[in-house]
Amino acid sequence: MTTVPAREAAAVLRNGGVVLVPTETVVGLVAVEARRLNEVKGSDPGKPLALLCASAGEAFSLATGVSPLARTLAEALWPGPLTLVLNRNGGGTVGVRVPGGAVVDVLRAHGGPLYATSANPSGGPAPRSLGEVDPRVLADVDLVVEGEPGSGEASAVVDLSGAEPRLLRATEALTGERLRKMAGGLPG
Repeated sequence: MTTVPAREAAAVLRNGGVVLVPTETVVGLVAVEARRLNEVKGSDPGKPLALLCASAGEAFSLATGVSPLARTLAEALWPGPLTLVLNRNGGGTVGVRVPGGAVVDVLRAHGGPLYATSANPSGGPAPRSLGEVDPRVLADVDLVVEGEPGSGEASAVVDLSGAEPRLLRATEALTGERLRKMAGGLPG
C-alpha cells in the first residue's frame, strides 16, 4: 500500500478520484462525487452520504437556518465525531461533519467539502486502521493517505432539520441525555 501527502490526494480528488484516509473514528473514503463512493462500497446509490468540512463555518455555509443548538454542538464536539443533519441551501437536507485526523490536511489541501463514508464494503465492519481495510476496497481507491488509527466508533448523528432535535446515532461522547441538556431540555 503506497501512501501519499495531502496535496497529492487533493489533486486526485479534483480529477474525480477516490481517496482512502484515516479519521479520528474509522478509515474513510472521500470523493468529490457521492456516486464514486457508492461504487467502491457497493452500496445503495440513494443512501445519503455526509460531507466532511475543514471548519464549522464551511459546514454551516452549506445549510440554511442553522440553529443555536447546531452551533453549541459544533463548538463542543468539532473537530470530532459528530455529524449534523441540517436543512440544505436550496432544499432538502445535508449531513455535515468537521473531522479530526489525517483527513483534515486533505480537506484543507482540496479547499472544499468532500463526500465521505467508511472504507468497508456495504454491510461490512468499518476499519479502524489502514491495515484493516478490505482488499476489495483497497483495489478500487486511487490513493491512500497515511494516518493514525481511529477509535473505531462511528460519529454521533443528530438531525436538526425538523422542529425537534433527534439523536439518530448515540455515542459515548453524545448520549440522548447530554443532547437534551445541551438543547435546554428539548426532547431528543
